[in-house]
Amino acid sequence: MQGGPPKLVLFEAGRGRQSFAGVAARPPSFKPSIAISYDYLLMARSQSNKRRRTEPRSEEGLRLPETKPLRIVVAGEVILDRYVWGEVERISPEAPIPVLRVHRREEKPGNAGFVMANLRALGARPAAFGIVGDDHGGRMLRTMFHDLEIDTRGLLVDPDRPTIVKERMLGSVQSANRATQQLLRVDDEDTSPLAPERERELARRLDRVIDQADGVLVSDINKGLLTPSLLEGLINAANRRHIPIVIDPRLSTDYSIYRGATAITPNRYETETATGLKLTDRDAWRTAADTLVRKLRLRACLVTLDRDGMYLAERGGRGSFISTSPREVYDVSGAGDVVLAVFGLLAVAGLSFASAAALANIAAGIEVGRLGTEIISRGDLARALVPRHDGIERKIVSVDELQAVLEPKRRAGQRIVFTNGCFDLLHAGHLQLLSFARARGDVLIVGINSDRGVRLIKGEHRPIYPAIERARILAAIEMVDYVVVFDDPRAERVVRDVRPDILVKGADWRGQPVDGQDFVESSGGHVVLAPLLEGYSTSSTIARLREGATPVAPQNVADDVTTPATIRKRQAGKPVLPAAQAHRREPKRPKA
Repeated sequence: MQGGPPKLVLFEAGRGRQSFAGVAARPPSFKPSIAISYDYLLMARSQSNKRRRTEPRSEEGLRLPETKPLRIVVAGEVILDRYVWGEVERISPEAPIPVLRVHRREEKPGNAGFVMANLRALGARPAAFGIVGDDHGGRMLRTMFHDLEIDTRGLLVDPDRPTIVKERMLGSVQSANRATQQLLRVDDEDTSPLAPERERELARRLDRVIDQADGVLVSDINKGLLTPSLLEGLINAANRRHIPIVIDPRLSTDYSIYRGATAITPNRYETETATGLKLTDRDAWRTAADTLVRKLRLRACLVTLDRDGMYLAERGGRGSFISTSPREVYDVSGAGDVVLAVFGLLAVAGLSFASAAALANIAAGIEVGRLGTEIISRGDLARALVPRHDGIERKIVSVDELQAVLEPKRRAGQRIVFTNGCFDLLHAGHLQLLSFARARGDVLIVGINSDRGVRLIKGEHRPIYPAIERARILAAIEMVDYVVVFDDPRAERVVRDVRPDILVKGADWRGQPVDGQDFVESSGGHVVLAPLLEGYSTSSTIARLREGATPVAPQNVADDVTTPATIRKRQAGKPVLPAAQAHRREPKRPKA
């Protein structure tokens, strides 16, 4: 596996489906749960409708490899993650506790299930090896896995054991959807060891599940499923087939149950518990990781060190430290699962352990910056690999990329704001509009017309700057989060694709139909008109430059970039005078 990466074939995943499973009746004040079966089309996206790009390479030489559809067996506890989102507006009169007014509920696969969903998003073909109950949670998980095209032949249904459910309550500050944080987690589980007959039945399925597999990943959270006998069987089966087996281990003082694995990925506390060493500095990290490699006959041990990054020890004494980039941490849920999925998949694909660890470190950094467990897609990793000096380019995205980026933000309760226009020759009026729009929510998306669209709206003499330059100028503005270029003269389609909570246009649209207004308002959003900064106009500035005059904006002239009347005239083929000429007064003639 480590003799140099093989030739890898590009894999483009097909369209996944979102499953909205039926749920039991609830009081009318609650919205029904949404079963999130991740749409991996938005994550391992086809390139057929986008311009071709080479995979980004960072300044340090890291790159995201193109992988064939590897078949990965994922063994471990499959759980149902349930999220209850709401607002906290008051303290209960019954006790000093917050009252959560519920807005929505979400249900997703967790732990081993989340590992498989991540693998599917990265283009792999996961196969489950675990157990679920014969209950509502188990049925929801099986439906999600079916929708994600995950092989469930190794997923045993146990009528005597409930599906593990972790329910998290998340509250935000009133209707602003700010300061969202986890208030409480409730676990519904049976952690007793697996019944002997169930263990034997799972063991009988092992050879069938692992046959034709390229690798095995194990998510061990010590909830009774992975007995020492089953772990030994998994490790031996992988070694007999000469395929890697990477394990995210449990919290335990006895790691002998993992002897013979290819690699393990313990966190700081798990490593301290297993070795008896305090991981306070690099010497301690190296000593602990080397000890585990030697005692367990591993090829590698990747210790995750939260804020300090990661330490990788390899057989033969090689070691490397992977630092983290400073970032805001919103929620550490799922970070270990993401490390297992990315590190394990790339190690199976033939990358060196060091490269796989570096990419897993980047993926974990993205995960902790999000609320709840969120899939890390290939696109997320590709954008994170863009060198820092190219940060402006990260903001310029396609509609497909934008949808993938916005989905976790939307689920986290962030308000999406959208505004659009030609934005040719940026001036103070544009900046006021952008500032006004940014203040309306948490994420500001700016849509700009393509060069063809600008010509249809403004005429053959426009735009002054091509779309890519206009996009870069807007992306360089701190208050703008993303820029998307759209080709239609009308913005209706891009508004529907973005699905903003707030649609912002200039006040010159008052009394006029705004593209996307009906859609936004029917979805519960709002259209807000921004006040104009009088005296600023792109068209008048261009006219004055052509006349050789000082490019000072004339007073009381609205920029016709978004004027409904001029747009209609252009589309009808009627001539439209530049704004400066349209507002120029002819000198009065003397009376006869």
